[in-house]
Amino acid sequence: MANERSFGGSGRVDLRADRISLARNVAASGDAYAGGSPGAPPGSKEEAIVGAAIELLGERGFHGAGLRQIATRAGVSLANVYTYFPSKADLLLAILKRACADLLVQVQDSVRGAGSGADERFVAAASAYVRFCATRSTEMFIADSEVRYLDPERREELLVHRDAIQDVFERIVADGVRGGRFATPYPDQACLAVLTMCSGVAQWYRPDGPLTADALAERFAHYALALVEEGPAR
Repeated sequence: MANERSFGGSGRVDLRADRISLARNVAASGDAYAGGSPGAPPGSKEEAIVGAAIELLGERGFHGAGLRQIATRAGVSLANVYTYFPSKADLLLAILKRACADLLVQVQDSVRGAGSGADERFVAAASAYVRFCATRSTEMFIADSEVRYLDPERREELLVHRDAIQDVFERIVADGVRGGRFATPYPDQACLAVLTMCSGVAQWYRPDGPLTADALAERFAHYALALVEEGPAR
């Protein structure tokens, strides 16, 4: 990986063929939880634990947020936390997988609702990505800053889901290059640049700032097109 700490910008250099295949299957099905938990039911203790963990991990980081503190903020017992999550690393993984699932769905839905052109689909994908990072900034911040605390086995599980999102972008760009809409001679690196740029929004965006999430998404889609050297078909 070029940068395993970055949620959106994690490079897929020399990725094994089996993981590429699995990532494409996940993207095709829209099931970013393939082989994992479908997520906590709304209003459940599990959902309360996840919500409290997101808040505390965002405020204090992985080592600063203890499971007992998470239980207290969630209004549950420590035993309840261990019932759903055997360790803090399992809780972190669940948060990141849920973020991947929601992001993948939003990107895919946006692409499906766009026009047939590669440029239209690329704008839709980039806009959805930025909008998600702006509206779910705490989770995306955690994904960038705390993923290093996952052990190799858990990180590998997460990377499959990240790859599914990256694959959506790579296939659109490949279509655009083949069709003459995108002129970049470096499509893979251009995708990494776009994803890194978009995921970085979570580090600094504030909803009370001068730009709405929609306005920011529109602006970043323009930047994304520049990175793939969008232009008229030749």
